[in-house]
Amino acid sequence: MKLGVNIIPLALVGLVVTIIVAFLIYVLATSWFSNAPFGLSDAPPQPIPFPHTVHAGSVEQGGAGIQCEFCHRNVTKGAAATVPAVENCLFCHKQINAENDTGETSANVEQIQRVVDKYHDNNPINWERVHRLPDHARFVHEAHIRFLTQGESRIVTLPMGDEKPQQLPLSIGEACSVCHGNVAGMIEVQPQEGQSLKMGTCLDCHRQTNASTDCTICHK
Repeated sequence: MKLGVNIIPLALVGLVVTIIVAFLIYVLATSWFSNAPFGLSDAPPQPIPFPHTVHAGSVEQGGAGIQCEFCHRNVTKGAAATVPAVENCLFCHKQINAENDTGETSANVEQIQRVVDKYHDNNPINWERVHRLPDHARFVHEAHIRFLTQGESRIVTLPMGDEKPQQLPLSIGEACSVCHGNVAGMIEVQPQEGQSLKMGTCLDCHRQTNASTDCTICHK
C-alpha cells in the first residue's frame, strides 16, 4: 500500500513536468518557425512594398543608385544596421509623390502616397524584419564593414556567396552584399539562396581572415 501511495504523487509531478516541457517546446518551435533565423525561410511581406531594384539599383539599369548607408545609417557606426524612419523616405518622396507626374504606375503612386500619409500622420512604418539571428548570438555590423572596407589591399576568400577570392578593401555596398547578396537587384529582399549563415560559416570566415574565434566575440 505504501508503494501505491508514493507512486501517485510522483505520477502527478511527472505529468506536470511533462506538460510544462511540452508547452515550452511548443512556444520555442512557434517563435522559431514564425520568424526563422537568417536564411532558413522566405522573407515576410512588408507593410509597404520597397523594391530595392528601384531605390538601390544602378542608374544605368533604371534605379536611383542610392547607397546602402543612406537608409541604413547605423551600419558603419554600431551593431545593428537599422531601418530608416519615415522622415528619411520623405527626403526624396516630397518630390516624388502622388501629386507629381513622375511616370509612375498607379500602383506605385498609391504606395508612395501611403508613405507620405504615414509622415503627415506621424505614424512609423512597421517594417518586418528579414534577417534575424538567434537571441544568444550577436553580429556587429560596424566591425565587419570596417574590416571589409578599410585597411591595406589584400585578397581573401570568404565562405559566402560564390566563394571567389575578393580584392579588399570593398565599397560599403559590396561589403553588405557579402552576406546579404545583391540586394540592389532584389525586388523583395530575401536571404541568399542556399546560405543560412550558420555558426560554421561564421567560424570559417573568421579563420580564413585571421579574425578571433573566441566564443565571447559572438555569444552573449
